[in-house]
Amino acid sequence: MARRDRDIEERIEKLLEEGLSKREVRNRLKSEFDKSELDFFLKNTPYPSDKARYLFLNISLFAVLLVITLKKLYFALSFGQFGMLMLLALVVPTVNLYLLREIMRFRRLGYQFCFILSVLSLINAENRAYPEIILIPIMILLSGFLYWEMFWKHDRELKQAA
Repeated sequence: MARRDRDIEERIEKLLEEGLSKREVRNRLKSEFDKSELDFFLKNTPYPSDKARYLFLNISLFAVLLVITLKKLYFALSFGQFGMLMLLALVVPTVNLYLLREIMRFRRLGYQFCFILSVLSLINAENRAYPEIILIPIMILLSGFLYWEMFWKHDRELKQAA
């Protein structure tokens, strides 16, 4: 199944790089792949021009998230012994590693989850102290902006074509 997903992603990225719109890509591939799978991967993949345009902001978001992840990982591993508290402390870095992967690949889900989880992280008191009180709003702004610019605008194009 994973190989099939990679095939869909590769085909979509190749066609987008050739200059086709997402609507044209859908029309070209709809006979080869399931409609729901195809729509998922089309919505999850940005246009190559957007990748190039927002590369600096994407790297900035990645760097901020990496700093927070490393800080949380250091805290989790500082317990010195393996136990339940250590496992609980490793949940946040583990989720962040997934987000880092998705953001580096310019995937829609990475920006959505980063935005939502960043907003929710402000509920936790430890995230309202320095430096998180500065870094988390930056993550919220960057992930929200990148999601809006690379995906939200283009989703309407796919909805109209459906």
